Amino acid sequence: MKSFLPNDIKDENRKIIFDILMQNPELAKVEIAEKTAMSFVTVSKIVNFFEEIGLLTTTGESREGSGGLGRKRTVYRFNENSYVTIGIQIIGKRITAVLINLYSKIIDSYSVETDVPFYTEPFVSIFENIISRMKDAATKTNSIVVGIGVGVDGAINTRKKTIRMRIQDYKEQDYPYEQIIRNFMDRVNLPILLENDVNAATVAEFRNLENAGQAPTDIVHIAVGEGIGGGLILNKRLHRGFNASAGELEYMCFDPEYRRSPSSVGWLESRLGMQHLLSRYDLGSDSEVEACADYVGKHLALTMINIISVLDIEQVIISGKTAALFPERILERTRYYVGQYVEWTPTITYSDMYHSTAVGAAVLSLQNEMIHVISG
Repeated sequence: MKSFLPNDIKDENRKIIFDILMQNPELAKVEIAEKTAMSFVTVSKIVNFFEEIGLLTTTGESREGSGGLGRKRTVYRFNENSYVTIGIQIIGKRITAVLINLYSKIIDSYSVETDVPFYTEPFVSIFENIISRMKDAATKTNSIVVGIGVGVDGAINTRKKTIRMRIQDYKEQDYPYEQIIRNFMDRVNLPILLENDVNAATVAEFRNLENAGQAPTDIVHIAVGEGIGGGLILNKRLHRGFNASAGELEYMCFDPEYRRSPSSVGWLESRLGMQHLLSRYDLGSDSEVEACADYVGKHLALTMINIISVLDIEQVIISGKTAALFPERILERTRYYVGQYVEWTPTITYSDMYHSTAVGAAVLSLQNEMIHVISG
């Protein structure tokens, strides 16, 4: 078991009080102490530190002591816009940036389209301009930008330090990502976190459920569009796996005769990608729409049960361009086939959450950087 050093305990106390203030935005010092096992002196030091770095301000109000007795208590307000992060989603040609605060609320957003690939040198200037624009937006709310999260539609391998991107049709290629991130950081002078787009979107979906008071412990998120990807929340944490490739559903296969070439996409992506569906079905025909929904639902159901039967997860979210074509029909067929294949009924829902990858990337960056902020 790890032995805690004095600095570890101090940092843990600050994290506890930070979390309390996130849930209770206006409190007096003694009220915070009452919610913890800390002494009033310890709480007072941490609150004073939080006030110094701008996380808290006094409201100018005071409250009576317990039972109306004793000294009045100064009330502190949590500044939700004091620290912010920038989230960027790069999906195809479209780039969307959001500025989010400590409550994961979007303060500002901006979108642009470009033919310049994210992994090329010319993209660095585009990236710098986007960050400059978001920094300007942060000044309007007197916010300090502490980091950037970037969600990209590629498979990230943290052992090889590569990101696998689609280059054309059903072809893919690996690119080293460390130098790409260094080039960005040299220009914007902020820490940058790189994440797979669906992983980032899964974090946003979980936070959205959490804010609504509905967050389960575990969720599976499946996004179907130009390709297919998945994200896993296990014990309320994003699960990345050994190679950070957990959720790379494109490689799931239900055909024992399939053979993948080094640069091709995986079996499931070649079957559920939008391009394949549009080439196979005439979506102007009602009968073809029904056939397409049945085909998608059957493959989604197979994908789901092969995950939830191993991990015993009850909540499944589907999203993406393919699901958005006719979400109710796809949901109905998916639920039907899941019921046909297994004996239990998971909760399967559709989400069209806006900017989810950008929001999730910003949330992940915020989680990383606020630890450093409150540690001093």
